[in-house]
Amino acid sequence: MGANRGPELQAVCATFVSMAFVAVVLRIYVRLRLVKAFGWDDAWMICAMIGHIMFATCAIGGIHYGTGRHMDTLSDEQIFKAMRYWWLCYIAYCATMICVKISISLFLLRVIVLKLQRWIIYVCMALTVFTGLVFLFVTLLQCSPISYFWNRAIPGGYCISIEVIIGLTFLYSAINAVCDFTLGILPIFLVKGLNMERKMKFALVPLLSMACIASTAVVVRMAFVENFRGADFLYDTVDIAIWSDIEQGLAITAGSLATLRPLYRQLAERLGWSHAGTPMPSKGTPFAKRSSMSNQRKKSNPFSISNFTTRTGHRESDEEYGLGNMKPMQLRDDLINESEKGKVDRGFRSWRVEAGKDGSEEDLNQKVAAEGITRQTDVYMKSSYHAT
Repeated sequence: MGANRGPELQAVCATFVSMAFVAVVLRIYVRLRLVKAFGWDDAWMICAMIGHIMFATCAIGGIHYGTGRHMDTLSDEQIFKAMRYWWLCYIAYCATMICVKISISLFLLRVIVLKLQRWIIYVCMALTVFTGLVFLFVTLLQCSPISYFWNRAIPGGYCISIEVIIGLTFLYSAINAVCDFTLGILPIFLVKGLNMERKMKFALVPLLSMACIASTAVVVRMAFVENFRGADFLYDTVDIAIWSDIEQGLAITAGSLATLRPLYRQLAERLGWSHAGTPMPSKGTPFAKRSSMSNQRKKSNPFSISNFTTRTGHRESDEEYGLGNMKPMQLRDDLINESEKGKVDRGFRSWRVEAGKDGSEEDLNQKVAAEGITRQTDVYMKSSYHAT
């Protein structure tokens, strides 16, 4: 291994901070401009982004003074400053991951209304936040006085056994990984019960489950936790710093990408891949029949849903997730046949709404079990002219 791994850590920090920053900016754009449903999950993710920037800044600052180099090649002043930056990285990392877990949990609570699944989310959020706070305070107060962590020349100072830090790190990482995978599985059960095409389900599951991708970095980092025992601390712990930064970057990026579906749909429309909403049939096409053109458009892009969806529970914006765009019905004059346009002033027109695959009538407002999104129903309109 090389004598200086600082540039390696610096490249990782720059890459993942940039990636996470772009994802958060896009998230804010979607929530403020497209769906107009900015929530607490977005606010917590912004706090997480601030924490990640702080972590990367402190890591790069530490690199300047010696992080990634062998300690026997550094002066005492360099070691003091590099170790102080390492201590600040503890704060930034814990704050970032706590904010990320809260944000992801609140995001899932916006789309999941089944009581059991919501309790699972609350338990996972409580566990990760609690263990994160414990890890934060133990690492911050592991030495007395605190400055003894970076300045071992202070008389009378002491630190707790490094075995405590290693054991707590393993425990924190294990709980994080289990909770992440649990939160990643929940959207599968949500989408499984939806009455929609299989291709649509396959498109939704990765979007809603993206937030658990950071757990892969947690698992990889566990292989390097033993390096805390190394006497050459600034050099031996570079892998821990690298995978901690990757974990934060992946968590923020994936957690933000899970909210960008409205943006994907907007881009798909502008690029001509499909049309959002139900395509209206051309003149003379019976309303009671499903047109082949409509079917083709609905299947052309997994990011567009053109069906009427009923659901229970509260959510700030139906358009936000594209799981049912509840817009008021509008009557259009251009749907009247050319031969009947002149008759409007001598009669009246009625509209019949038919629901279901075969045009069967059903109650569109019937109450359903509180299980989130429960079904999709195609709605067709048929007009009739009545002369007077």
